[in-house]
Amino acid sequence: EKQYIAGEDRNAVAMTFDLLILRPLGIAGLVVGTGIFIISLPFSLLGGNTGEAGQKLVVAPARYTFVRPLGAEDY
Repeated sequence: EKQYIAGEDRNAVAMTFDLLILRPLGIAGLVVGTGIFIISLPFSLLGGNTGEAGQKLVVAPARYTFVRPLGAEDY
């Protein structure tokens, strides 16, 4: 996991693109991922990988959308 370093180059264009395009896509990914997680829950319980499925389908999109600094390329 990359730690964001203060002072790394983030410009207004990157921040605007992030705010208007990437964050809404992140919210949509979170909603879809949560739905898929709920549907797959019986199977992941049987397979013993509920935690991994939750991390990939719910936590990762949530972190990308709500924790990543605005305009950061990767986090």
